[in-house]
Amino acid sequence: MEQLSRLKARVSNLHELQSLIGAMRALAASHVQEAQSALAGVLSYVGAVEDAIAEGVGLLPEIDDGKIGLEGTDSSVLIAVCAEHGFVGAFNERLVDRAEAELQASPLSKLAVVGRRGAMLAEERGLPIAVSFPMATHVGGVLGVTRPVADYMRATAKARIVYGAYRQGGNFEIEVKDILPLNPAILIRSRQRSAPLHHLAPETLLRRLASEYLFAEVTRAVMQSLASENAARLRVMEAADRNIGDKVEILTRMERSVRQETITAELLDVITGTEAVLGQRS
Repeated sequence: MEQLSRLKARVSNLHELQSLIGAMRALAASHVQEAQSALAGVLSYVGAVEDAIAEGVGLLPEIDDGKIGLEGTDSSVLIAVCAEHGFVGAFNERLVDRAEAELQASPLSKLAVVGRRGAMLAEERGLPIAVSFPMATHVGGVLGVTRPVADYMRATAKARIVYGAYRQGGNFEIEVKDILPLNPAILIRSRQRSAPLHHLAPETLLRRLASEYLFAEVTRAVMQSLASENAARLRVMEAADRNIGDKVEILTRMERSVRQETITAELLDVITGTEAVLGQRS
């Protein structure tokens, strides 16, 4: 009976864990959908800022790809956008692997990590972290992450970001995007545009637009990474749910077997006792 009670307790605990995992699956799926919906607006905003920069460049007599926009120092920074919480499989490992490879290719770059889990992993590997930021855990917290990260990047001349780019079907790819200096492709588009109406000095206007472009690009990367992180978490939860289901099935079969053995043993005891009583009477 003791073994049977232990099996019942284990099955009950697994069912409770399965319910918890089910709730985490639903939450992760909801966050993926929210991030995907918000991402469309972010991409439209990035495109609008790029168009504004392309028009604004036409106000300048000459195009200098290295000096238009922000007035940062000569420093270089690499931002790795990781996860704040766990249960994301190898998501953080892949991001930190890529960030480490980028640092080896450009050893003078400073490393900034978004996400507590990613920062912990980078520290374990001995990577020099200049600064770390908390990662958003839901769409409503993305701008709260983007602002301090963008502010930090404004003081640099060269900035690139490593993040998980979401793909349909719950997959993601690690991407590295150069944000500063401004992409020359944006500036080339200005040759096909007429000069816009403006109320600010061209240099001031482009500096503000470059700052807005930086903010928009960081927001896109954080939103993409949030969707990718939750897609990875969703896959982990689905795998855990399947594993628990398999274990529950095994334990349930064991429970039935033990119960049957217990019933058989009790019947044998009754038969043995009956035979003993009848033997004494005869």
